[in-house]
Amino acid sequence: MVYRQKATQLSLESFGIALGTPLSPDNEWVQYAELVPWAKLEEAYQLQFPSKTGRAAKPFRLLYGATLIKLKKGLTDRQVVDDIRDTPAYQYFIGLPEYRAEKPFEHTILVRFRQRFAAISDLIRNIVNDFTRERLDDNLPEGTHVTHVLISDAMAVPVKIKYPQDTTLLNQSPLNLEQVITDLAHGLGVTIPRTYRREAKRKWTAFSRKPRRQNKERHKQIQAQLQYIRRDLRYVEELLAQGGQLTAWQKKRLEVIKQVYDQQRFMFEHHTHHVENRIVSLQQPYIRPIVRGKAKQAVEFGPKIDCSMLDGIIDVERFDFDSFNESTDLEATLDHVFDTVGEYPDEALVDTLYRTRYNIKLCRQLGIKLNGPKLGRKPKHVDPKQRQADVSAENPRGAIERKFAFLKGSLGLDLVNTRTAESLAVTVDSAIALANIDLLPKLFSVPISSWPNRAVSIIKSTIK
Repeated sequence: MVYRQKATQLSLESFGIALGTPLSPDNEWVQYAELVPWAKLEEAYQLQFPSKTGRAAKPFRLLYGATLIKLKKGLTDRQVVDDIRDTPAYQYFIGLPEYRAEKPFEHTILVRFRQRFAAISDLIRNIVNDFTRERLDDNLPEGTHVTHVLISDAMAVPVKIKYPQDTTLLNQSPLNLEQVITDLAHGLGVTIPRTYRREAKRKWTAFSRKPRRQNKERHKQIQAQLQYIRRDLRYVEELLAQGGQLTAWQKKRLEVIKQVYDQQRFMFEHHTHHVENRIVSLQQPYIRPIVRGKAKQAVEFGPKIDCSMLDGIIDVERFDFDSFNESTDLEATLDHVFDTVGEYPDEALVDTLYRTRYNIKLCRQLGIKLNGPKLGRKPKHVDPKQRQADVSAENPRGAIERKFAFLKGSLGLDLVNTRTAESLAVTVDSAIALANIDLLPKLFSVPISSWPNRAVSIIKSTIK
């Protein structure tokens, strides 16, 4: 497949000729269209098309613009395509030359786009972040010195999965194995082995209908399910030894079921509920439980991201499905800031988890002011002025919490409905990029004479 440059979009006035009425320049999507570096992003997207021949791919602006609309409005792939067909401003944003009362593409194309886009999603995010920072810096008064304040914190991105329970996972595994056994037996032309399907269903139904389940009953149910899985796995190995062939999907699911069986058997035999790299979903085995200790939900199921915020621009420092200690990333975050602005930040606002002896010593050596109280036992009597000073120093860190609230509340990161790890990474990176793009309309929505003061206020608002 080859990628070819498309013609540039017509002006706002020319776009409205086919519509019969001009678009409002105050429309948020009309403003967004002028604030996204489409040319730079398209150059990066071309890296995914080394071939010079073949069928031409869809334009990057068409598909990436639809992805941003989907995030902003909380739509599905099918819904966003329908809304683009009915909304002229959306069509202008994705770069169509004129309004057309038809679907610009089929919604299934977005799936393939996310698979191709996942390899460069972090590059696209960095391009958008650098462009946003340049636009803010260009509108600062000449000679203005901005105090760079770094804010670091971590959050989890919950994924929409069924709440994991050991008995549920163990009940689903034999159902998948029974289908695999049936397909292998039909392919070989042999009799289907006895799998005790009816007995397993009868026991599971009796167990699942009980509103209150005792530990003894749950223990017996897990023991029975482990026996069913062990028997079914033996049948699969015997049929494979006879020459049976599995599909790619069946091979992946079989490996996941084997891991689930080993983990659940270990916990059953050792009377524990903890195991390394615990699988909580057969459909999404990459999901891990992230213990956050929040009041609403102690455990969240999804990736954990370590974020930094500098001059109002948020960025991802680490993206991982396994839980990690974000305090170990502070040194890399400071180096990232140095590479971005050419100097270390003047101040770092971090959570108490970041205040390790190593990080405190590192910030002292680099001349960075690190907020927070001293390490060690708290004194019995604290000076009220000192307490007020500590609270005042802690309050500005709420800027990144407000940004997290925007990402989760307005851009859909509170519960991501996706199936693959690649789509999840694309969703997170696109949401971060859109959150930074959203800073620019606040700057350019005022008269030109007020741009410098507005840029300063936007930057300062992140540390108030």
